[in-house]
Amino acid sequence: MATSKKRKKNLRRRPGAHESGNPQVRHTASPKGRLGPFFKLLGEIAVAAEQAVQSTPNASDRIVRFDIEILMRGANSAKAVRTLLEQGYWEYAVGVTRQLFELLVNMEYLGAMADRREGTLLFARFGMLQMLLAQQRKSTYEQEKGHPVDAQLSAMVDHHLASDFMDFRANTNNGSVKWVSSWCRKTTFDLAAASEDPMRPYQYNILYRVWSEQAHAAPGALIANLFRDADEGWVERTIAENDRSSIDTITFTVMFFLRLWLELPHVQVSPERVAGWLSKLSTMSGGPHLPSRPWTAEEVATQ
Repeated sequence: MATSKKRKKNLRRRPGAHESGNPQVRHTASPKGRLGPFFKLLGEIAVAAEQAVQSTPNASDRIVRFDIEILMRGANSAKAVRTLLEQGYWEYAVGVTRQLFELLVNMEYLGAMADRREGTLLFARFGMLQMLLAQQRKSTYEQEKGHPVDAQLSAMVDHHLASDFMDFRANTNNGSVKWVSSWCRKTTFDLAAASEDPMRPYQYNILYRVWSEQAHAAPGALIANLFRDADEGWVERTIAENDRSSIDTITFTVMFFLRLWLELPHVQVSPERVAGWLSKLSTMSGGPHLPSRPWTAEEVATQ
C-alpha cells in the first residue's frame, strides 16, 4: 500500500500530470525546446553586452555612464523578450520589443545631432523633468487619498517645475502649463522617419500598427482564437503560427539591440562580432527580414 501511494505521488509530480485525460490532447515540445538556438543567441548577445559594460573605461563619467545605462536597458529588454518567448508569450514580448525600438530611434536621432554631448544632456534634463512630474502626481494622489505627504519634498518639486525646464514648456492658448511629450519634440513615428535606415518606417508599421492590438490587448488580439476551429491539425497550425511570430520578434529584438549598441560610442563592440551574430540569425531564421547572404562587418558599419 505504501509503495502504491508513493508511486501515485511521484506521478503527480511529473510535468503534464495535471493535463486533461482526453487522448486528443497531445504533448508537444515547449518553445524553449523548439526555438532553443534563437534563445541561446539572445542570451549570448546579452551576456556579451554585460561583459562590455564591465570593461568600459571611465565608467564614472556621466556621459559614459549614459551610454552604459542605455545599453543595459536594451540588454534587459532582450533578456525579458527571451523569458517571455520561452514560455510562449510572444504577444507580450512585442511590447518589450517596441520599447527597444524606441530606445534605438532616440539614440539614432541623438547620434545625428551636431553635438552629441549637448543632446545627451538635453535627454537627461527631460528625464529629470519626467521624474519630477511623476513625483508631483504621486503627491497629488497621496493628498487626495488623505495619506501623509512630505510637504518639503512637494514644495521643492513645485519650485523646480515652476522655475526650471522652461525650454520644455509647450505653447497653450489659455496660458495653462503644458509640457512637450518628448525630449526632442518628436514622436516615435517622426524619429523612425528621420532615421538614416530606410527600414525604420516599415519596422514602425509592423510594431505600432500590425502588432498594436497585441501590445494593447485590443479586441483584434483575441478575435482569432475566438473563431478558431478545433479541427484536425489545429494544434500544429497554432504552434507553427506562434513560432513564426516568436522568430519575427526575436529577429527584431536582435537587430534593434545590436544597432542600438553601435549607436553608443562609449561602450565598444566590434562590427565583425555584430556581423557574426546577424549572420547566425539570418541563417537560423530563413525569413524575409534578413538578407540571404551572411552579413559582413562592412554592411553593419554602413547601416
